[in-house]
Amino acid sequence: MLFNTIQYALFLGLVLATLRLVPARARSGVLLIASTVFYAMWLPAYLLLLLVDLIVNYLLLKAMVRSLRPRRYLIASIAFTLCLLAGFKYAAFAVAALLPVLEMGFGFSPDVPSFFLPLGISFYSFQIIALAVDTYRRELKPVESFARYSLFISFFPQLIAGPILRGAKMLPQLAVGGTPTPERTRRGGWLLVSGLVKKVVFADFLLAPFVDGAFEAPGLGSAAYHLVTAYSFAFQIYFDFSGYVDMARGSALLMGFEIPTNFLEPYLSRNPAEFWRRWHITLSTWLRDYLYIPLGGNRQGTARTYVNLWLTMLLGGLWHGAAWTFVVWGGLHGLLLVVHRLIGGSANDIDRPITARDIPGILVTFHAAALLFAVFRAPSLAEAGVFFSQFAAMDFFAGWPPVQTAIVLLCIGSHFFERWLRGHVAALQQLCAEHAWGPAAEGLSAGILIGLAYALSGAGGEFIYFQF
Repeated sequence: MLFNTIQYALFLGLVLATLRLVPARARSGVLLIASTVFYAMWLPAYLLLLLVDLIVNYLLLKAMVRSLRPRRYLIASIAFTLCLLAGFKYAAFAVAALLPVLEMGFGFSPDVPSFFLPLGISFYSFQIIALAVDTYRRELKPVESFARYSLFISFFPQLIAGPILRGAKMLPQLAVGGTPTPERTRRGGWLLVSGLVKKVVFADFLLAPFVDGAFEAPGLGSAAYHLVTAYSFAFQIYFDFSGYVDMARGSALLMGFEIPTNFLEPYLSRNPAEFWRRWHITLSTWLRDYLYIPLGGNRQGTARTYVNLWLTMLLGGLWHGAAWTFVVWGGLHGLLLVVHRLIGGSANDIDRPITARDIPGILVTFHAAALLFAVFRAPSLAEAGVFFSQFAAMDFFAGWPPVQTAIVLLCIGSHFFERWLRGHVAALQQLCAEHAWGPAAEGLSAGILIGLAYALSGAGGEFIYFQF
């Protein structure tokens, strides 16, 4: 069930109506049933897998809390979760990578296994691990019931593609069944609308057709054409993923829950460190807290810091999928962070106003991110190589596709508009509240945007991050 469909609108409407009718103590039960139904509608067989994952990890969590030697149960929980994730996500990749060695050394050629990746497994696996680690560190009180634990992991707005929730922020909200307010309802409605527009109008209608065509025939066209392709995919994946998160956050707000922001205009970052404070924020903080810091962080000398930073990004790339393109993408981002730190750079205050002196840093960071996203998007490293080989011609003064170039410029403008809007949304809401025409203007604006999105719907498919 995709967020950008009539089916989801009806499903969400039914859930909201039910939550309004039942007492507060019953809301968690309603949400757990709704989350179970939501996941089962994708592929019912994998609901059983999710249930097994939840039962085993909850039992290990309870044993960890009661044990005098809790570390063994923490290790067991992490190992079980990662083995399940690796079995479905990386088994085929590992066998394919080892196949030449097995054939040459042992004359053995096993079949490459093929699995249908369970939706959301990368996201809910990280959430399971974070909850176990936080409980082990005594940063979080033990979850009091299996039902509450299951709802935290499977809460349907964020179940399929995040954002990755933390127990300290979400479990207290689940304990009271959410707190709907007029302000949250209003904000949630606008996030649903903005997410729908990002996904359907920008990602699917304006960007996906051009990107798909360009990557189906890499090597055709000028260097300028390939540069526009890289720009286009960078914005496609941004609008697609941030659109999903807007709709997830909007759905949660309508039910009275605050879930974290995952994007803050990442292409206005002034350096690589700032980019990762703005892009997929909940994954970046998860990697920092549960991988980079446990590896030693920056506490074991300069050389070890660089190694830890690079390894964290390399594994972050591998998290995205079982392909060398993702490994290379993560490793190169790790190198960018290492180089940035080598020259004495640090992450800026992400809310510091942009000035003229920031423009060179923004341009360099954006181009680095966009070109690396071309590696991310390419079906293979060989095809990524063909894509980048076209830049050798250096024909950047001709061959610009005019319509797509204009679309990219529109996307850049929208990024600045998002930043402006984030700083002025409170004032705009106050303006609407102070005038009688305010509600009508908001309703008309929302209606026009929804109508536009549904008029253009059908150009794209699932959200890109569903495959991860």
